[in-house]
Amino acid sequence: MRTPKPLLPLVLTALIVGGGSVALASHVTQVDPATVPTGFLAPHARIDAVGVNNLARAVKPNGAELSIQHVRLSPNQATAWHTHPGPVLVAIASGSLTYEDAHATECRRTTYTAGEGFTDPGFGHVHRAIAGPSGADFYPVYVLPKRSATHLIDATAPPECTP
Repeated sequence: MRTPKPLLPLVLTALIVGGGSVALASHVTQVDPATVPTGFLAPHARIDAVGVNNLARAVKPNGAELSIQHVRLSPNQATAWHTHPGPVLVAIASGSLTYEDAHATECRRTTYTAGEGFTDPGFGHVHRAIAGPSGADFYPVYVLPKRSATHLIDATAPPECTP
């Protein structure tokens, strides 16, 4: 069942107001908020189906940690194959980004452009991202169980996605 899109702001507000905290662990670099310009970084990005069950799984039983990251990839640069300990909402601010994962015994590649976004379910879902010909700037919002050791877990490419 698809979740209505108005639920996303409500869920994020509940996480922040209801005890969610920004992860300030030693495994991430924190940027001084005073150096980031105010305003919308990725306004009105259309995000595909939000996995509310995975959001609830990350939050239970003691709340969650919320981290927002700015990632910039050079033209055609790929991330390593990886997964996350919780769900991730991604908004593409500029350029394009191809999300690659395995689904139903085939390697799936979906490209998103500025103003679009997607969700990654986390919890062992292995994938990678590949920037388009002009590179990509994007903002992942990680919703992680409290005290997660990291936001990113290295993984091996799924067999469907290996040459």
